[in-house]
Amino acid sequence: MAAAESEAEAQQLISRLGKQLKASKTCPNKDSLVKLLKEAVIALGKFKQLKSLNSVIQPLSDSLVKHGMLQHKDKDIRILVATCFCEIIRVLAPDPGFSDDVFRDIFKLLQSIFAETGDYKSPYFSRRVKLLETVAKLNFCVLMLDVGCEDLILKMFKIFFSAVREQHPQSVINAMSSIMARILEDKLEEKDLEPLIFQEKFSEPLLDVILQNLLKESKGGSGGFARLAVSVIQNCNEKLERCICTFLRSCILNRESIGSELKEWYHDILYEIFQSAPQMLVSVIPSLSHELLTDQVDVRIKALNLLRKCFSLPGHKIAEEYHNLFMDFLNRFTDKSAEVRLCALSCGKALYANNPSGTGSSQILTELESRLLDFDDRVRMQAVSIVCDVSRLQIGSVTNELISQVADRLRDKKVSVRKKALQKLLELYQDYCTKCVGDIKMHFEQIPCKILMLCYDKDCKEFRPQSLEYVLAEDLFPVSLSVEERTNHWIFLSSLFTPLHVKALNAILSQKRRLRNALQAYLHLRVNEEEIGSDEMERNTKALFKKMSALFPDPAEAEECFYELNQINDDDIFKMLADLINVGDALSTRDNLLRKIGDQSPLFEFLRLLSSKCLLNIFSSRHVSYILDHLTFDTSVRHTKLDYSPLLLLSAIISAFPSLLRSSEEKFRQLLADKDIPFNEQLIQFLAKEGSNISIRLSDCYNFLERVRLEGTQAEAKLAVSAIAALSDSSEQVIVPNLCKTSCTIKKHSEQCLKSSLTTDANKSANLNLTLSKSADASRIWIEGLQKTSHQEVHSAGTVEVGNESSVDNQHEIHASVISESIMGKERVGSSCDSVATKPALGLNEDFPSCLQERDMNMTYNSNTDKVAKLSTANHKKANLAKENKDKGEASDVEHQQMRASTHYSNDGENSSVHSKRETSGACDSDCEGNSLKKTKFFAEEIPLAAAENTKKIRRSKVAASKAINVNKDMIAWRTRRQKV
Repeated sequence: MAAAESEAEAQQLISRLGKQLKASKTCPNKDSLVKLLKEAVIALGKFKQLKSLNSVIQPLSDSLVKHGMLQHKDKDIRILVATCFCEIIRVLAPDPGFSDDVFRDIFKLLQSIFAETGDYKSPYFSRRVKLLETVAKLNFCVLMLDVGCEDLILKMFKIFFSAVREQHPQSVINAMSSIMARILEDKLEEKDLEPLIFQEKFSEPLLDVILQNLLKESKGGSGGFARLAVSVIQNCNEKLERCICTFLRSCILNRESIGSELKEWYHDILYEIFQSAPQMLVSVIPSLSHELLTDQVDVRIKALNLLRKCFSLPGHKIAEEYHNLFMDFLNRFTDKSAEVRLCALSCGKALYANNPSGTGSSQILTELESRLLDFDDRVRMQAVSIVCDVSRLQIGSVTNELISQVADRLRDKKVSVRKKALQKLLELYQDYCTKCVGDIKMHFEQIPCKILMLCYDKDCKEFRPQSLEYVLAEDLFPVSLSVEERTNHWIFLSSLFTPLHVKALNAILSQKRRLRNALQAYLHLRVNEEEIGSDEMERNTKALFKKMSALFPDPAEAEECFYELNQINDDDIFKMLADLINVGDALSTRDNLLRKIGDQSPLFEFLRLLSSKCLLNIFSSRHVSYILDHLTFDTSVRHTKLDYSPLLLLSAIISAFPSLLRSSEEKFRQLLADKDIPFNEQLIQFLAKEGSNISIRLSDCYNFLERVRLEGTQAEAKLAVSAIAALSDSSEQVIVPNLCKTSCTIKKHSEQCLKSSLTTDANKSANLNLTLSKSADASRIWIEGLQKTSHQEVHSAGTVEVGNESSVDNQHEIHASVISESIMGKERVGSSCDSVATKPALGLNEDFPSCLQERDMNMTYNSNTDKVAKLSTANHKKANLAKENKDKGEASDVEHQQMRASTHYSNDGENSSVHSKRETSGACDSDCEGNSLKKTKFFAEEIPLAAAENTKKIRRSKVAASKAINVNKDMIAWRTRRQKV
């Protein structure tokens, strides 16, 4: 009842307002008109849809048209008038009774208001949005199709796309898309045939407008037009979907038959639709196989680029849903065009990265592996890059064999491929170190080993030791990785090292040491410039610059930079350079140096590289400490190969930079005292060369060296005695009597063994003779070591020391070079390592005190002569005993072998000459066969003495050698007589 009364009152109000406006000959003023229109809007809102209300509403609608309210300029009045007409159309629908011209004016008014919705900060924005939602809800815009307002429809579509903003609420987007989708649906139903709106006669169809705005986002545009276009497509019905799919298939199969300009951008349209409504393209996606198999290279490339973007979308499974298309895509990895293969690799990366464990991932990896050996270097570079990138996505997802094959590209015939492989493998290894802390994987640890092998590359200066030094120091490990973790990686790497790896590593460390020494010598020249003299200063400076420049990737450029640096008068810069050498790992000093020189200076990059080469940034004292901890305290894997391999790494580090051992002498002593640690020739050689320069006493490691001397090989025994000589000082030179005493003890045991040779195994006698030989060598080597030590002390007394840490390294650069040479061998590293040279070892000191030398020489020679005489006496006794027992049978084969073994060594511990041994063996063999005794010639062999410096000593050595040979001759003659009997 109340509603009926309210509706009646509204009818009376509308009737009164209509008569009032109709009676007015002119348009009322704004205030009166606004008040009147507001009352009309409220009253019309109370009406239900009822055709009989036409007589009540018509006076008001006629008056609004009569006074030109549809063209009014005031914003308030225009919104109120548009609202009134919307309500009138709603109430009087479906036929409000307006003429076509009135309809056009109404739609124009609505479009002008919709165009202002772009100003979302306007106070009228909410009222405009409400009007838009009312129009969308009533769907009366379809009346524009009935009155022939196609031009207004097209204009309204454009207005919507121009007015929409990213800041608009979703309700605005929904209202606009609802209006456009309804108009498109009615238009297609009106045609009732296959869509022809893309034909040439339609220059700017409605769907073209939507698809054009859909492309703006892919072209880098900003705004909400893409949201609006996607919303229209998502809300379209079956006919609109069929229309879009028909257009896209026509572009794929027969693009020339399409008249629309959008045919040039159909791939982008397809991709945008695939993002928002992939279900629409179920019938379109398989058609892309036609493009993958076409003869036109550019078409195949465009199709692959489209697939790459589609593969990158998360949640989509093209490989599973479109299997035939996926197989056609895999065939493009072997396409005859290199450009197509490159695009296929990019698509494979996108597909694998989107779903590493999905269907087709293993096939993608197989195809990537095959492209690592492609005949085009660009394809190989791309394959290397992609394999490394997909490996970084999930460490361990790629097979070990594939990682190894990528690392093999470091030996590619093309320099560009090797550079790309080095860059990507370093990135991969850094990611592995970061993500797998404490979990070492062997196939990743192969990467640094193969990077070290680049030292042998002859084609590219970036791979020579001068450049790889920077790689090992700055690029191999991530900055955040601790020194302990880095050391763990190096320890594992050392277990994979071959002699070639050790040779390359020593070359790099040797170059760093030589640059530090040469730079220190140059800084010393600058300090003492006044005392040296200008000519000598210029000559020495030029030589040092040339020497240091050879240790840079570009020697010519580096030499120029050194001369420019020499012209700088700022002493602070050179002081900081000296601090870099002395402190070793002074990163703060390096930062201060670079800050002082300034990044705008032409010498900035040169000083950055020079300072990096001066730092001990590959290995530091902390590395040495951790390696010693691993060797000394880690007993969990005591007897594994991995536990022993760091000895080689440790010897390489401390041989190049002995000062790094300074804070770890106690751990080093514990290492030498460990009986489980095997003998390491390089480690013993380090003690022999640097023993006089490290703070380790002979008593701390004498037991270890004595064990090596007695149980090791002959070469190790010699090195052990040299180490004893290097480590011993004036208070510990009582070791030599012990060595001689040991020799005498071994001699007595040898005599006892010879006396009981008839009942003892011949091998035992031979082993004792070998030990006797080693002992004799040991005594001689010890004397030579004392001579070297004395000479080094005299030589190092005049050496200039600059700083604390570098003094040890610089004084004994020659010794480290000898160690490096022994590890690296006599041959050169190759052209890439040509600048790595080794220095000759220092000669023996000829001025060693003659009294000590004479005493020790006499002791050695007398001992050796007595030994040979006693051996001869024992052999004669043995011959007589054999003669007495001749009736009891011939001597056994074991006795014969034992007698042969007893003559294998001469009085100085070395083997007899090759000629003598061959003739002796021949004589014995012929006697055993029953042949007649052959006369054998013996030639006296000169035995060089390490410290012989005058004719008397040389004559004495010749006499001793002759005696030894005569004794051997008598022994062989006795054996032949015995065999004959």
